[in-house]
Amino acid sequence: MKITALPLLVAAFSGAAAFAPVNIARPSVGLRMAGDALVEKSTKDLNQMIKQSFPEMSFIKRKSMSKDKMVQLLSTAPKVSAGGKVEWAVEKGATTFGLALDQAPIETASPVTPFPKAVEAYPGALTNQELVQMIDATLSEAGYDRDNTLVACSLCCDEVNRPLETDLAGVYNSNFNMGGLAGFPFGGAVAFGAMSAHIPDGGSTLMVYGPHVGVDSKGAVGTVERRGRAQGGSCCGSAVAASGYVASVLSGEIEKAAIPDDALHAQQAYVGDMLLPYAQRLEDAADKMQELPYALYDAQADMVERIVQKSCGGVADGQIAVLGGIQINTPENYSDYFLPLSFELYNNSGELIADFLANENKPFNKVKETFPGALTNAELVGKVSQTLESNGFKSEKTLVATSLCCDEVNRPLELCFDEKYDTNFNMGGLAGFPFGGAVSFGAMAAHIPDGGSTLMVYGPHVGVDSTGAVGTVERRGRAKGGSCC
Repeated sequence: MKITALPLLVAAFSGAAAFAPVNIARPSVGLRMAGDALVEKSTKDLNQMIKQSFPEMSFIKRKSMSKDKMVQLLSTAPKVSAGGKVEWAVEKGATTFGLALDQAPIETASPVTPFPKAVEAYPGALTNQELVQMIDATLSEAGYDRDNTLVACSLCCDEVNRPLETDLAGVYNSNFNMGGLAGFPFGGAVAFGAMSAHIPDGGSTLMVYGPHVGVDSKGAVGTVERRGRAQGGSCCGSAVAASGYVASVLSGEIEKAAIPDDALHAQQAYVGDMLLPYAQRLEDAADKMQELPYALYDAQADMVERIVQKSCGGVADGQIAVLGGIQINTPENYSDYFLPLSFELYNNSGELIADFLANENKPFNKVKETFPGALTNAELVGKVSQTLESNGFKSEKTLVATSLCCDEVNRPLELCFDEKYDTNFNMGGLAGFPFGGAVSFGAMAAHIPDGGSTLMVYGPHVGVDSTGAVGTVERRGRAKGGSCC
């Protein structure tokens, strides 16, 4: 989506394939637990307690919380289990839910200092520490054992990507490396098969893959300051070069190149070739550098799926967890980040056992194919708030007025804005027309906090269903989709 007007007015399509915000509603009744008793709990136990006490908290947010953060949250919020009956044992050393005692807390070797500009560019991104915590908590719950898990990484050969591998090694020991330029798993099915033969007896594997992108100290995307160099540089250099190549092919400036016989340039040639189907999407993007890793991820996801289906049988008696996303590199002394876009669990027949992010705010790529430049709800709110703050707006003194269609599928966008700006004044009617008119706007203006400003968000909406059909969308609880709008 493109912001077509400056601070006071945002015009946008509200996509029915919108991404629900993390709207955490605390239970109103329950029991306060002593901090000391909570500290004695295992990380698994605390995670289950968070899940029951905050059912609307997203999977990623819950699984990426450190033990200290969970204890802090549970110490200050009322707790209640499903059905309103408090069932948790709180005695020192007690075990709950029949779960094992805690494993060692997650500590990472790489820097932990947050870099907010990374999250502004890629909302939902986790620090390396949060990511490793999320992975460990998720796989532990799925029956993985740290000691017999082998990690296979497919990350770009750029040295800025090694810290994540080091952080994963802190939990799972050394990793098998399948990645080449831009993060593509050029080791392919052969490398996956070789890795499978190295899995400890009775163990499983975790594959982590994805492209990377730099965000420098000024917030510029596609570049980053590097150790010992006065000037920053492209990040990812291979991806940037490939984007230039596909743009030239698209414009007709050059012909599509043949894959060379000489291995010296083969990987880069393949990166460009696999990015070609996304050339128009990149050309239409509001920010090509920001969109580039999403396009590369889509290309890599297809390749990884084919590798897993081809070589899954080599995992003798374990499971295959596959985490894909975008790695975000930051200036020296700050934590790197990772934006999870998929996290799935397969058996050794290639059958999907679990989609851990099934209910998360995942991008829906068919929307971007149909409406190039479209943003997820989180990306839109992030870009709007960043623009407004640079123009003097303060969230606590801003009142949002929306004019979106009355269709319930549009409420998630309003909720997403509510997280940043509290609640919203609703001016919209059928098809998003502001039927409240001048009177409604005048009433809203009288509600703006003293010394504050307003943001009006308006526009029609359209559905894009799971097959990519426009004008229809699957709706909650209905076997068949329907018109939208």
